[in-house]
Amino acid sequence: MARKMDYNLNGKYIKEFNICDKGYGQVEGKVVIITGTTAGIGQSVAVRFAEQRAKVIMTGIEPEVGKQNQDFINDHGGEATYINANSFERDEIKAMVAQVMKKYDRIDTLINSAGYHIGIHFEDATEDQFWQMVDIHGLAYCFTMWEVLPIMQKQHSGSVINFASKAATRPSGFEPFYCFAKAGILQMSKCLNMEYGPDNIRINCVSPGATITDMTQRTDGSFVPGFAELVNFIPLRRHAVPLDIAKAVVWLASDESAYVSGLNMNVDGGIVV
Repeated sequence: MARKMDYNLNGKYIKEFNICDKGYGQVEGKVVIITGTTAGIGQSVAVRFAEQRAKVIMTGIEPEVGKQNQDFINDHGGEATYINANSFERDEIKAMVAQVMKKYDRIDTLINSAGYHIGIHFEDATEDQFWQMVDIHGLAYCFTMWEVLPIMQKQHSGSVINFASKAATRPSGFEPFYCFAKAGILQMSKCLNMEYGPDNIRINCVSPGATITDMTQRTDGSFVPGFAELVNFIPLRRHAVPLDIAKAVVWLASDESAYVSGLNMNVDGGIVV
């Protein structure tokens, strides 16, 4: 039976918001920018950071949903700001970062989670589809890092978490462009870790495994073809839900992982395929 997402503030799946007691948030007080927060994993990451008392800046391209999510978090004791910014538009990213700096005068963590998936047979794929995957999972990540990393250098501190995927290291059929783009994120992040480590900036990747989101679950609760069967290869014998990924991301951004850098963290239940 399908397990629905833990967090979806858009009205489909609702879970109570549990703000941590003051002084006990894993990322309390940290200024965190998270891209792609109007659905799926990115949305759950934003909620989890707010629960752990971060100052959360959420970005996306659905202003009504973003404002609803922002208000939900703030009405329940968190601190969140939604800024409508298209990850494909560098000017919008630049303006978003400027707005964050005007309000907080620092950026502690950048989380690049914006993205989507195209599953298609190679011979049926188009050049436009190739560039869509490379742009959202590559160039868009560069846009945010080009704006944020110089700020972190001046601070001599910071953490960048880029979303890769199990697809970066585990090839599969019907998603050659997605695997190509995610592998690129992984390698780029490792290169940047070497370049920016001396500035006390940690750059890590998170690679989710089979996760229940709107991309893998139909509106009737059933899974897309092939997804349900993956559970047979997961030692924990369940698919991930977005909250599973969000908890790992919070730890990676916290001071508990202060000496963790250049990591590709697989959050996949130990999948063996």
